[in-house]
Amino acid sequence: MSSTSGLATKDARGTGVSRERTGIRWENKVGSASSLPTRIVSVTTVDEVVDAVRHAAINGEQVHATGAGFAMTGIAAAPGVLIDTSELRGMVRVDDTLGTATFLAGTTVDEANAELRKYGAAMIGAPGDGKATLGGAVATGAHGYAPREASFSALIDGVTLVTGEGRLLKISERTNMHYLPAARLNLGALGVIAEVTVKFRRYAKLRINRKRRNIERLVSDILEARAKTDFYRVDWRPHGDQALLTVGWLEDEAEALEAAAYPAIAAQAEPRLQTKPRKRARFREKLAKFLPFLAPAIDRVSNLFDRTGAESVRQSTDVSGDADYGLQVEYQFPIAKARQVVAELGRLVSSGKAFAAANVRISLVAADGVWLSPAYGEDVVAVCLQLPGRFEEGAEQALRQAENLFIDLGGLPNWGGWHTLNGAEAAYVMPRYGDFAHIRTDLDPHGRTDNSALSRLLKH
Repeated sequence: MSSTSGLATKDARGTGVSRERTGIRWENKVGSASSLPTRIVSVTTVDEVVDAVRHAAINGEQVHATGAGFAMTGIAAAPGVLIDTSELRGMVRVDDTLGTATFLAGTTVDEANAELRKYGAAMIGAPGDGKATLGGAVATGAHGYAPREASFSALIDGVTLVTGEGRLLKISERTNMHYLPAARLNLGALGVIAEVTVKFRRYAKLRINRKRRNIERLVSDILEARAKTDFYRVDWRPHGDQALLTVGWLEDEAEALEAAAYPAIAAQAEPRLQTKPRKRARFREKLAKFLPFLAPAIDRVSNLFDRTGAESVRQSTDVSGDADYGLQVEYQFPIAKARQVVAELGRLVSSGKAFAAANVRISLVAADGVWLSPAYGEDVVAVCLQLPGRFEEGAEQALRQAENLFIDLGGLPNWGGWHTLNGAEAAYVMPRYGDFAHIRTDLDPHGRTDNSALSRLLKH
């Protein structure tokens, strides 16, 4: 049984009413993490976020925020108060001089891009999943498919954070900048993100080309592709040697300016980049799951139906494509290891029926200076193993096998995917882990954002 109560608050965007619910179980999209919060508070304004966190602190409760629920780890699981940001949406302001736009943290990537399009602009470094919230994307270090751009976390201008004690803190390259390398990818461990300030550029047009290529040849040519393309994504069914390569190039400046000069055109409904039509993909996944011995043959046939060729997509360089839902474990590696990782992953997938319906997505992420980033100081290749369905015993064993392989090959996890990294391991492989822990103690001295997932990761 749930109950509802409200608290009226007011901020620069007007009056809003937060709603509280109790007795409701929270679970992420794939069922890999869950909790029973003491209450869930739905917020629509920054002031409501501050009030909710301060009330939790006064009551001695833990506090966490949840966005779209795509993160596969339990970093959003709340043993205390869960801040539901799904209605904390919309643009707050635009600064043409700085080339930045500030959005409430529950705004999705697609919503932010659509709003910027009205101004003839596009977000820099937009994550690949358009349904992810901006706050969640920052907290987990999500990335897109522009091979020479860093993660979304590294490319934002700043965040407005409500610390575990309810302190409202603006962090940017100009204000409280000593907190920025930690706040940019914070795992929800520093407080609740209320606003995200993104950088934007002129809206441009991207021409997409899809090709079927041998997977070994692809990874051998990955450095050349990185240097020559503005969009890069590989979708590989690992029971075969053929993969679907999607690459894109920005059009010349004159055409980009023409698109920017007509925001009404840019605002029109646009075709999504369909890397694998969902109905056919689901049929293939179900067939492979129930007839795993046929997986190689199924994948060979499926490859024949992949749409290839060139097309013009009126979108920014950060084309999101069709969202990948289901179970995911993604690790990022030095680019020089790409060939070895792909070869070993292919052998692992062919070894057991748990991987019969597996997909692999390969993309590139540029180096950054974000403390907990797997691309800290080094360009990386991101290798994501995807399994259909929800979290269950068989799937967990398969994910553990993949993660063990990725760790053995020297990878670091994408924080939004499934992983079991602990504090001792993180401290060993991440040179700025100690600096992040210090900032965490400074901003949340009483551990209001603690939960089991963060305790595993941040204590050693």
